[in-house]
Order: sequence, then structure tokens, then C-alpha cells
Amino acid sequence: MSDTPLDAEPTTDLTALASQAGGTGEPIIVCEGVEKWFGRFEALRGIDLTIGRQEVVVVIGPSGSGKSTFIRCINRLEEHDRGRIVVDGTELTNDVRHIAEVRREVGMVFQSFNLFPHLTVLDNVTLGPRKVRRWPKARATEVAREMLERVKIPEQAAKYPGQLSGGQQQRVAIARALAMQPKIMLFDEPTSALDPEMIAEVLDVMREL
Repeated sequence: MSDTPLDAEPTTDLTALASQAGGTGEPIIVCEGVEKWFGRFEALRGIDLTIGRQEVVVVIGPSGSGKSTFIRCINRLEEHDRGRIVVDGTELTNDVRHIAEVRREVGMVFQSFNLFPHLTVLDNVTLGPRKVRRWPKARATEVAREMLERVKIPEQAAKYPGQLSGGQQQRVAIARALAMQPKIMLFDEPTSALDPEMIAEVLDVMREL
């Protein structure tokens, strides 16, 4: 999901852009003939896909069909074996600088939250901006609190992940990704590890984004 640029015109109908093929018409993710193997098993076969800025795309398929593998290839958590992946003008290759450049601009929300249990919610959210963006603590904290407000759990800032429900932990994970102010957001089945009553609260947050 491509995040909204800060300088977007206030009259822009973002809902319409998100639901129409191509979004604004300017590509932000381009995949050409992407293939991936695990041993002799072919997980991805000839994937061709272009995603525009402000476009929302949902990948649907049965378990084991390669959805997570494909998403992980977009930010190089998995290395594709053939084809091209270009993210915001940068092609993903073995060049570490290109990988780091893409990861700075791509937020990722996992199935299993992946929060640091020994850090508070606020520290989890500020860690990326401070270490990767090199923001001063005051700025990182200000943005983190804004993101926690955005996902409707500002009161949980001083707690640890283990003190939260699954739905709250996933909202922290979303806030953590948003705090990096990425150009692209990737969600890898973000509700699959949640109890049924917690799924709605996470989906509501995602819809509002």
C-alpha cells in the first residue's frame, strides 16, 4: 500500500485513487518476470506487476501460494532468483546500498508483530527513526506519539508488548512502520495471528490509513 505524500492536494480523492488501477498513474513498484525457488520448489513464477502511487493492491491466494514470499521480495527480506524488482526508481540487486535505500522507504507489518519484548511501546516505535533515520530523540518521540494516536492506542506508550492484547500489539507494529514515514506500506496477513474479536479493530485502523 503506497502511503499518501505530505504535499498531496487537499482536494485529491484518495479513496478513488486507491481503488483504481494505477493509482496516480506514476509507478512506485515494478516487477518484471520475478521468479523465486526454494530448492526445486518454484514459489514465484514470472510475476509481472506494476503498482502506482496511492494505489492499494491486495494479493489473494491459498496457503503456500507465494503471497508472503512475494511481499518479502519487495523489500529484499527474500532474494528473488530471476527478473527485476524496482521500488521507487531503485532496482533491488545485491548492492547493499540499494537494499538499505529501499528498506528506508518501505514499511512492513508482519503476521506475528515482531515487537521487541524488552522495550516499551514507545521505544519500539522510536527505534527505527532514531537508528535508521538518525532523528534526535525528541523528534522521534513526537512522531511516535502521533502515530500511536493515529492507531488509537496513545495510552499504551509506557507499557511493554506482553501487557497488550494481540490487536493492540499489531497496532503498535503498524505505528512502528508508519513512524518511519515510508513511501510504501506492506502488510503480510496482519490479522492471521489474531483472535476473531481482535481482527476488526486492526482492519478498522488499516481502512483509515
